[in-house]
Amino acid sequence: MPVTGIEEMLNNVKTLEAGFDRKARKSVREGARFFGEQLAENTPVSPIDHSGKGHLKQHMKVGSVSIKTGEYQAPVGYDKVKGPIAHFPNSGTSKQEPQHFIEETQEQTRGQVLQIFKDNLQV
Repeated sequence: MPVTGIEEMLNNVKTLEAGFDRKARKSVREGARFFGEQLAENTPVSPIDHSGKGHLKQHMKVGSVSIKTGEYQAPVGYDKVKGPIAHFPNSGTSKQEPQHFIEETQEQTRGQVLQIFKDNLQV
């Protein structure tokens, strides 16, 4: 479709920008949900709940999409109840070997999350 005037070209650019925002938010939301589901699956579960607040995987949360920093992002992690202790099983302690389940989940899902972005952002 040929563009005949500057006004028509600017309108086309504005339409593309509006559509991009919607698609970008959708792709980040879907990618974050996918990563969150995989993180919950990969989170180790102890046979004993030492805290009495439930297992770590029950406290996995995916936040809403924002662009506060100029980039689309959605926080994925653990809530305020169990989040402060999530690094102990992941990074290890003097009495516990590191399990690195967060890093492993990032590596496992990287390609699939990028594919979600690609599928949603195609023009």
